[in-house]
Parts: sequence; structure tokens; C-alpha cells
Amino acid sequence: MRKLMRNALVTGATAAAAVALAGAPASADAGWTVSPAGPFTAVSTNSVLTNGSASLRCSRVTASGSVASSTGNTVGSITSSTWTSCTGPFGIVFNVRQVGSWTINALSTNASGGINGTIGNITATISGSLCTATVTGTARGTYNNAGTLTISEPAGGNLVVSNASCLGVLNNGDRPSFSATFTVTPAFTVTPA
Repeated sequence: MRKLMRNALVTGATAAAAVALAGAPASADAGWTVSPAGPFTAVSTNSVLTNGSASLRCSRVTASGSVASSTGNTVGSITSSTWTSCTGPFGIVFNVRQVGSWTINALSTNASGGINGTIGNITATISGSLCTATVTGTARGTYNNAGTLTISEPAGGNLVVSNASCLGVLNNGDRPSFSATFTVTPAFTVTPA
């Protein structure tokens, strides 16, 4: 009787593990295939950095970079970006400048057939007559393999403010949220290798 119970428990645990693995998002230990590889441009008209009740918005963001297949998680980079008509509370008008190259990282597939990933190595400076700050870190997002990249980094997450002098809108150590939807041209697909 004990042997039967033990066998039943082992069989049940094995079945449960198999179901859990089958339902888990796939990751690509062997890397990722990107097609077509090469340069891209991505445009957003709804980017918002939110810190508490204050939001800083840019009417248009245009990013450029390139993507390629990889044996690791990094499948590309954003080498430059232009941020247009950026405004915040109290009539703040500011400029955003990308510093260095930002990485594009594919981490896992998702249930909708796209990719979960991050934009990493982020450093951006905010400058204006009433507001200066630096934002660094990583932003999470998804890519749907049809040309839409959605960035959605929550408040308290992986973006950190430093060097801040911004009327209290941004303070050193703050962890703001950032959201934006980008249309990527040309659209490319990212699949596990």
C-alpha cells in the first residue's frame, strides 16, 4: 500500500511538472533568430515618463538601430534617438538626449506569439531651464513580431533618477514608470534559435 501511494505521488508530481513546463513561456538558451537582420527605425507618439502624479511627455520619439541573430539574449541596439516637443507640469519644457548605445534583449516568448524583453544600458539626460536630471537602467517591454514594440516599465522598477534638479518633479533615487508604443520599420521577427 505504501509503495502504491509513493508511486502515485511520484507519478502525480511528474505530471504536474510536465504541465507546468508546457505552460511556461519559452526562453532561448541557444539564442535567437532575427529576420530580416539589419537597420530599423522605430517611432512613438505616446511616450510618457511618470513620477508620482507628474508626467513628462514627448510628442514624438524616433529611434534608430540595428538587429541581428544572436547566440545570447542581446539581439540588437538602439544607437540614436530624437525626442521632440517634450513638456511636463509647471510649464516645464525639456530636451532628452540618449547617452551611449542601448541594448535590445529578447528574454522569452509569450502567449500571444511575441517576445518579452528589455531595453538595457539606458542612460538619458533631461535638460531644460527648469528641469535637469539623468535617468538610467532597464525598461521592460514586448514585441509582437509584426512591427509593434511596447515599452512598459512600472513605477518602482528598473529606471532610476540621479543628478536631479527639477522642481521636485524628479528627485534623486526616484524610480519612475515609462511607457511608449513604437512602430518599427521594417518589421522583423524574433524567434528562438
